[in-house]
Amino acid sequence: MKKIIYQFSWKFAMLVLIAVALNACKKSEDQPNEPARIFKPSEVKIAAGETRAKLTWTVPIMAAGKALKYNIDFSTDSTFATIKYSATSDTAGITVTEDNIPVRTKYYARVKASATADQPESKYVRSSVFQLTGTQLFSAVRDNDVKETNVTLRYTPTAGLNAIVLTPATGNAITATLTAADATAGVKLISGLTAGVSYSAELFADTKSKGLVTFTTLLPTNYTVRLNPGDDLATAITNAADGATIGLNPGAYTLATTAFITRKTITIKSTSGNPSDTKVNYKEIDLEGTGAGITLSGIEFDGTAGASLYFLNFIGSQAANGSAATFTNVVVDNCIAHGSTTAFLRGDRGTAARDFKITNITVNNSIVYDMGANGSSAYYTLHINKMQFNTMMVSKSTFYNAGPGLVSASTTYTGDVVPAVAITNSTFNGFGGNAKYALLDASANPIRFTIQNSILANTPKSGTVNAAAIRATGAGSTLAISNSNYFNLSSALTGGTALTFGTATLTSNQTLNLGWTPTTTDFTLPAASPLRTAGSAGGAIGDPRWTY
Repeated sequence: MKKIIYQFSWKFAMLVLIAVALNACKKSEDQPNEPARIFKPSEVKIAAGETRAKLTWTVPIMAAGKALKYNIDFSTDSTFATIKYSATSDTAGITVTEDNIPVRTKYYARVKASATADQPESKYVRSSVFQLTGTQLFSAVRDNDVKETNVTLRYTPTAGLNAIVLTPATGNAITATLTAADATAGVKLISGLTAGVSYSAELFADTKSKGLVTFTTLLPTNYTVRLNPGDDLATAITNAADGATIGLNPGAYTLATTAFITRKTITIKSTSGNPSDTKVNYKEIDLEGTGAGITLSGIEFDGTAGASLYFLNFIGSQAANGSAATFTNVVVDNCIAHGSTTAFLRGDRGTAARDFKITNITVNNSIVYDMGANGSSAYYTLHINKMQFNTMMVSKSTFYNAGPGLVSASTTYTGDVVPAVAITNSTFNGFGGNAKYALLDASANPIRFTIQNSILANTPKSGTVNAAAIRATGAGSTLAISNSNYFNLSSALTGGTALTFGTATLTSNQTLNLGWTPTTTDFTLPAASPLRTAGSAGGAIGDPRWTY
């Protein structure tokens, strides 16, 4: 029995020794054989910028005074299965540039100390992920620079730029060669694109990336009818069926009397997409009855000759303006509208609160001016008292001399939803008057009201405004102004007090005076203005058109 126990113990001991030996023989890429690596670096820190990143690491105390060299590997995956670039350094740091690794690509780095005469190479220490953000010479893509099959891209004029590569979401990339003249002009029209496709565009100087933007080409427009100057636009509107799209070829058109959009939703759009070459002289556009709605795109609307009172006016019917109606949506996109003495939009004619209902009102990439009799009108720019609405969105637009106040929804009612008003990347100057609330009057109605990345200046245009820019006391209301700039907002032209914003949450706003007066019409931001980087995403604030 003792012999058996002895033999078993001996065999067990041998197995243990073999296991230890095998374990000692194991090697890995990251763990060279012992003796212990006392010179292993630690704590890799990275400061990454547009075209270079500085990596530094901590040298162990035991390595003080010793001349060490380090090996550094760079890989796009944390396992370092494939090494994209390697370097050496005789200091505890290294700088890697766009000449070594491409920009806008996530990388990892690992560092080890090389072997010395009396020490083997150390183990690796890995960095966190980092990337070179890349030079950005592209300007933001303007909405009206994107068409169905072409795009105009703008960039900082720079010698040496030689190509723009456009890569669609699916399919083959397109390379547009830049001449020396293109490089110094800072603008390139690129044709031959596919409608309704998302593209990324990358700007190059030789093989180095100098900018990246994305955009989506417009969907094809199927025009129900195309008109030429001299054709009868009023008759085309009357004859249009629900869902029709009326195309206006470049030139001037006239709506000498009120145009009624009766129980149908239609689109009136310039075929060029350019409001500077397609103009409609109007008296008034009325949305009449349930189902009425309109999209206006790429047109200048001038109400001066027609002695216009309203640009857009909601009615229940011509026989009974206040009869109940549920409208569809209103969209004003890439337009210029001016010359109505009462209001840009009036929606308060319902006999009782909530007789009028609409889902969305949108103003995008448009310029609105000379509305509301120099601030003395009784009606706000967007006057929708009594009308129940879901959302009102104003974006990438400019308003000047446009009403005694911006938005009024003050008739108290209990609605189906809490309405939302969102104003983003827009510019307002020289507005307000007639003792109104300059920005919003929601009275006791609950509302969600936000202004972001916008510029507000010079209130009132005439007379006075309420010392509070916002009235919104309804339970559950949320009010916020963020990443915006406002100046010269006062209750009176002379001797007034600075406007207050009530319970609105104010975040990252500025009060930089840009030198505008109430009659300023050019709102271009100075080249070095801090407002060019004050936006919530690091870009410019205000209507983007004024950053070019």
